[in-house]
Amino acid sequence: MRKLIWSTVFFLTAALLAGCPAAEPSSTDQGTRVQETTMKRAQAAVPVPRVNNFLTREAVAKWIKRMDAPQKLFYIYVLADTGNVIGYYVSQTRPVTECALLTPPQRKETADLGQYTGQIKMASPGLDGVYYTNGCDNGEAFFFDAETDAFIGISGLKYFVADQPLSLDAEPISVAGSRE
Repeated sequence: MRKLIWSTVFFLTAALLAGCPAAEPSSTDQGTRVQETTMKRAQAAVPVPRVNNFLTREAVAKWIKRMDAPQKLFYIYVLADTGNVIGYYVSQTRPVTECALLTPPQRKETADLGQYTGQIKMASPGLDGVYYTNGCDNGEAFFFDAETDAFIGISGLKYFVADQPLSLDAEPISVAGSRE
């Protein structure tokens, strides 16, 4: 008897559902279908070419190898607002953004949030013992003079860097002396 009742319920439910009109797709669903259809047509019309040489990856690898050469010199050409070269520095490194860190800028702390205990991100102090604001886009950079090891900070200047001296009408900017 139980089987008969369950079978009847099943068939009645199936019959009711079969008679229901399908729900209209949402505008999001319609938009997604249009995107998918468009991408299928685009890929058929202009297929993604097979890459064999990976030149960009090769360039990045070459750049990293050069940055890892301990005796490498860098020529930092400083530009006037007109675009003319004012002069150049010879450095032991390329200019390094002051946003570069040796430790993580944030740390996780366990916090009692009343009903819950959870992890929150807190600012970490810098290696100089002070805290800095999040996000670093101040445009400030530094490097060390190759001859004197003097620290040189640059901010608000236009410059470009080469790893070999360029044939430009520019004088070297030199440090007056060493304070060792």
